[in-house]
Amino acid sequence: MLNKCDICVDIGGGKFDHHQAGFNETRSNGIKYASAGLVWKCFGKKLIKQFLAKYFTETECNVDSIFKLFDNLFISLVDCEDNGISTKNHCFSFISSFLPLWFNSNVESFNSQFNKALLTTIAILEEELKTIIGKVIAKNTISSNWNNSNYFKSGILEIPSQTIDWLETVININASIENRQINFVIFPYPNGGWAAQCVPPSLEEKFSQRIPFPKQWAGQTEKLPEISGITEATFCHNGCFFVRANNKDAIIKMCIIATNLAH
Repeated sequence: MLNKCDICVDIGGGKFDHHQAGFNETRSNGIKYASAGLVWKCFGKKLIKQFLAKYFTETECNVDSIFKLFDNLFISLVDCEDNGISTKNHCFSFISSFLPLWFNSNVESFNSQFNKALLTTIAILEEELKTIIGKVIAKNTISSNWNNSNYFKSGILEIPSQTIDWLETVININASIENRQINFVIFPYPNGGWAAQCVPPSLEEKFSQRIPFPKQWAGQTEKLPEISGITEATFCHNGCFFVRANNKDAIIKMCIIATNLAH
């Protein structure tokens, strides 16, 4: 039966089976490969390239760095567990919960539960890999925007989306240089209009703000245009770290008002 398979993983003595006598293939960091790592080593870069083409318009990205990062964060942890080196939790640690119940552990239930776990694992692998690729691209995009006067001025940085992974990169930029600090990020809101979010002073203080929006705006919606003096303003979070408006110009004005009050 195994000879009829296109690929055998974890069995069969082929290149994806780490149970063979004398097998001792390890990474440069000393972590021994198991079947997950051997599959990733063979197909990971091809998968990354497919994801770049499928999900991201920007494909100028270092595939090797993404490959190594994903291996370090996820795949190597699976290998460590499989090889009995470490049982540190990872995003695939849930798989054991799909094992059949002890009083119903026949071949049919194993196969059924395996297929359930497989579909879940595929979905999580896809989302985690998209996230890692997105983080790498986001860092390049944010740095580029920061160096472009069309996207950054007066402490306000325009980013393409609320969901882009901006926080760590922006905080690192602020920590690396005293002038041209980023106090707000602005972006088009998914269901219309624009929004702005305050940049925190550090990752440890991510629920604080370098410059908050005015306290008088807190929690306001209908009355916000009158209170703020900006007719297109629509919302201010009660925590004064997030605001919305009908257009980009209004959002920029809200950030400028907050900046002027802080000084």
